[in-house]
Amino acid sequence: MNKSHLGFTLVELMVSLILGLIIVGAAFQMLISGQRSLAFQESIQGLQDNANIGITYVADDIKLTNLNLPFTEIKPDQVSGLIVNTSNYLTGAASTNVSGEGVKSSFIADKSDVLVIQYKPDQSKEYDCEGNTINADDIVVQRYFIRKDDNGSANDFVLACDAGKYKDGVALSGLDGKGQIIMKGVDLFKIRIGVKDSTNALSYKTLAEFSALPNTSKAVSLQIGILSRSLDSISSNSEEKLKHKIFSTEYSITKPTNVTTKYVWIPVERTIALRNGLGEEL
Repeated sequence: MNKSHLGFTLVELMVSLILGLIIVGAAFQMLISGQRSLAFQESIQGLQDNANIGITYVADDIKLTNLNLPFTEIKPDQVSGLIVNTSNYLTGAASTNVSGEGVKSSFIADKSDVLVIQYKPDQSKEYDCEGNTINADDIVVQRYFIRKDDNGSANDFVLACDAGKYKDGVALSGLDGKGQIIMKGVDLFKIRIGVKDSTNALSYKTLAEFSALPNTSKAVSLQIGILSRSLDSISSNSEEKLKHKIFSTEYSITKPTNVTTKYVWIPVERTIALRNGLGEEL
């Protein structure tokens, strides 16, 4: 028989099939891995965009702190744009809303901060952080805090801003609601105050520490720290990072027992100069 006309043997066919299956399996595994990697990268990108947009919005508002108020320096126990004591309000505001501790999210054991600022707008028909119209003779008060997302799951928290206004000698009104959502998926909101003392030395204080300082100290900058969580879960094969630092302090994430899905968290920080409180000499 002419060997040139012989076909494949059964063994050769089986080996070929096995090799083909191995190649197809490897290609399929690479495809799945690539899809997971793409989904993870898209989750990270969306999270970073959400965090940067949210923190930029807050930073732009905070730059208004102390605008057009009587004193040009932000001190703990006089009228000023950074409200850490009731004495920071003008006469008649009759409000006990001050910066301090807020609530815990479902994933962090530490309480978030609440930031309260005030300013007087440059002109009429501007808008506060909730979109309400404000006038040039109004003193606007804005409160930043985290709360549960009414439209999300039981473990979803948001960063919100509640706004009110008053006039000198007229009580504050409007600062009593859930506020407007600025950013979703926020599990921690922290504030540090850049403070100069009587020797002009700069240090960073918590809100409670700044509120207890004498009036020889003044606030010149403010740091915002946010720990933001992805809105969508990631692959069960992805590794979660459950420890993150904000202002050099490490915070641990503890997932509720009913949460089995995995998420991505990223910390975002921003430092804002309080230009309306630097004082005339600066």
